[in-house]
Amino acid sequence: MNFIRYKLLGPIGLIIFVFAMIVSSCNRGRVAHHEEKKKDSLSFKPVYGIPFTEVRRRLKNGMSFDNNGFQTEPSYKITFLANDSASVYSPEKKQFINFFVFMEGDSIFNVARSYFKMMQMSKDSLKLQVLEVQGDTLHMKHSLVYMTFYSNDYLKNVLKTNAATLGKPDRNDTLFIKKKAELANRIPDSAFSARIPVTMESRSPRVTVKYLKIKPDVSNNFDDSDGYMNPEFNITINKAYEDFSYSFWAFVDDKGQMYFDRSVDYIMPEYRESTTKTIKAIIDGYLKYYLIVKPGNTLGIVHTSAVLLNVVGRK
Repeated sequence: MNFIRYKLLGPIGLIIFVFAMIVSSCNRGRVAHHEEKKKDSLSFKPVYGIPFTEVRRRLKNGMSFDNNGFQTEPSYKITFLANDSASVYSPEKKQFINFFVFMEGDSIFNVARSYFKMMQMSKDSLKLQVLEVQGDTLHMKHSLVYMTFYSNDYLKNVLKTNAATLGKPDRNDTLFIKKKAELANRIPDSAFSARIPVTMESRSPRVTVKYLKIKPDVSNNFDDSDGYMNPEFNITINKAYEDFSYSFWAFVDDKGQMYFDRSVDYIMPEYRESTTKTIKAIIDGYLKYYLIVKPGNTLGIVHTSAVLLNVVGRK
């Protein structure tokens, strides 16, 4: 096809076409050189060997909490050793581990299985944007979490404080949670995850309760937020009226009262009403009677939240 197109251009047209191809090739060379230069433009040299501790993690709106109750908590410690390596603190091993740093374009880099964009860098502080990754794609518009670091020297000798103090939620966070809690306590469908989740304790040897705690490790990138975002309990009832097994979400209001929300398992339409009725009867007849339930709270503010219950009955 290309050969046929060249012949149709004619001698003069062919000369023009070849010239255009040469210019285009040169331009591509300049672009490639520019892109390569852009890719290497980020350098950690100004901060080599300086230990940094994360002191603040905020959403784009400046809050520590999102609408679902997720809290952004500062926990990162990092020292850039070179442009291709950094030492990152591992909460699991309780020690610093060296990781390779992989550079991307536009001040983006990968370290310790996470992508970041460098927003600001100085010997006293760093500001990073946490990038959301899905497959091979970086979603910049969905990456709304920002991390602020101070050097350990700046924290200790200039600010004379510590990361734990600076990382606490502020007054705006409290007002935000208070408003959401008031709505959730009036309208259960507005419930959000409690930072200190619901607790359940059995008051009878017939019933056992186990909270499925999430352990932060390398598999979840040392993030245990799923433990309070989706609190899950295994409940076994012995000497039940019959054998049964149900998994469902339930609301726990600010008084500790439990209400059925929805089933986890698919229920055929013709059985939906009867199954829902059965689960509600289990809540009222067993769970409310045999369990001591303490509602969840966020920043000390008690509010309605949801829990996932896997309830097994043994006759």
